[in-house]
Amino acid sequence: MPSPALQQLLDLQRSMYDRALTEARECCGADSDSILKYQQEFEASLPNDFSTIPARKLMEAMDRSRVILFGDFHSHKQTQRAFLRALRMYQNRPDHAPIAVCLEMFKSKDQQHVNAWMSGHTTDQHLHESIDYESTWGFPWNNYRPILDYCKQENIPVIGINTSKGGKDPLAKRDAHCAGIIQRILKKNTSLKVLCMIGEFHLADRHLPSALTSLPKNVLETPPLRIFANLDKYYFAIRPDKLDGRDEYLELNRSTYCVINSPPWIKWHSQSLWEEMRRIGSVKYLENSLASDDSAQDIDGWEDDDESLYDDETIDIDYHLRHFQSKILEFLNIKAPGSLLERFCVVHGELETELSHMPAAARTAFLLRASADGFAVDYSGRLVYIPEISVNNMSAAAGQMLFGSISQASETYTDTELLFTAQCLKYTFGYIANKILNPRKPLQGIKQVEAYILQSRGKRLIGLMRQRRQVAQATLNIHAWISENWQVKAPQSAELRRIPAPWTRLDQATSHELCRSLAQLIAEPICRGLLRGKVDTVDLQKWLQRDCKNIKAAKETLAAMITMSSA
Repeated sequence: MPSPALQQLLDLQRSMYDRALTEARECCGADSDSILKYQQEFEASLPNDFSTIPARKLMEAMDRSRVILFGDFHSHKQTQRAFLRALRMYQNRPDHAPIAVCLEMFKSKDQQHVNAWMSGHTTDQHLHESIDYESTWGFPWNNYRPILDYCKQENIPVIGINTSKGGKDPLAKRDAHCAGIIQRILKKNTSLKVLCMIGEFHLADRHLPSALTSLPKNVLETPPLRIFANLDKYYFAIRPDKLDGRDEYLELNRSTYCVINSPPWIKWHSQSLWEEMRRIGSVKYLENSLASDDSAQDIDGWEDDDESLYDDETIDIDYHLRHFQSKILEFLNIKAPGSLLERFCVVHGELETELSHMPAAARTAFLLRASADGFAVDYSGRLVYIPEISVNNMSAAAGQMLFGSISQASETYTDTELLFTAQCLKYTFGYIANKILNPRKPLQGIKQVEAYILQSRGKRLIGLMRQRRQVAQATLNIHAWISENWQVKAPQSAELRRIPAPWTRLDQATSHELCRSLAQLIAEPICRGLLRGKVDTVDLQKWLQRDCKNIKAAKETLAAMITMSSA
């Protein structure tokens, strides 16, 4: 029996899924009869039963097949990450077969341009212009780029499999075209294995798999292996206590598998966001840009005139943020006036006068946060800046905004201890909100940080790696210090010592990273405890609703959360 909080979270995931799916269908408009027929055939071909397996079982299945078909949901970054992870795991196996990667994102007629990019003889821009990427594919380049980088690094050939007209051609014609290319690859090199990423509907029994096995002079001795990612029906059938697992591998039958690494509502929400941004034009999009390995990107600003404020072509970030905040409040069973969700000014274009209230150093730090995280929230000016539009960025921003609005926390740049405490709390609630909305979002805990310190001990690190180790060690130091000195049993009588200044601010560049790192150490066990019935939503209510305008209340809140997370 799931804990009450876990059941609430399951109900929340289902309601967000229903809404995201409806909105995605509305954004896409009326589907053609052929697409609807294709979808029905795809869903009918999916097995009902499944079993959870370790990742090595999937690798063994890949060993048995010469052709592996991976279903791609083009707008969802976690799908492309799952493909890359499978490719890496297989490539790292001893005595693995040589691999060719086939991608639907490239047309076969553009192979020379793909080869030029893979050999390092051309740039991203030149490749995009040569193949008219935005018009012929248009899905987020940054989602696919890590796959191409890895293939380049490992000398894995990348081959385009789409037809000359791409999506304008009938689906059956594209299946046949892809199957013909794969067969030629296998005939040319009898030891080669093909890993093909193509839209998931192509993987229905009667579609690409059938096209492959029905080719004359077929070179396939076994049926192609199919791997799906984040299929809706399996996500909601997984055991509730595995809801927050990072990657789940499912065996549907001996030749069909599924990887679960994201809630399905995010998949469909990514489709709606992509449709919105496609109408706007040139907007860089990252599905999970909160992750530290994602690079920051700039976006083009919109005209700031009266007409554009009411233009249907302007993406409504406020709408998405209000929706996320309302879902968090619903989960926490907090009743709040609608005006609470409108206390921040949200900017996703060019910043002009919005930062005028900040001292120069604070302004620089704010822009660095936005560049590193893809978003930044400022309590002093009630400002939210989201240069990178993504589900995770908006989820974390929604949590930070709620904490600022309800607790009235202040970021006073003249009081470094209050600033540090408020920012730690801000990030903590951002991570908690992100984990509530996306339970599979990984957070680092104390064990991971300790393992990293142990692994890097004795190594001579420079640059960013050295800075990362400094931040990790400082995070453990300050977490231990607060745990020892701020054991709050009776807040009204607690004397909270001042945090040693060197521990709250390493330098201009790393103080922000320290707040983030400490916040993850606090949020990770709280979220884990929430899903396992050891932490109640009442605790989150209490912390979120505490008045944190002054340093004593802010420190008591931070201490209480660390005490709970250390229990």
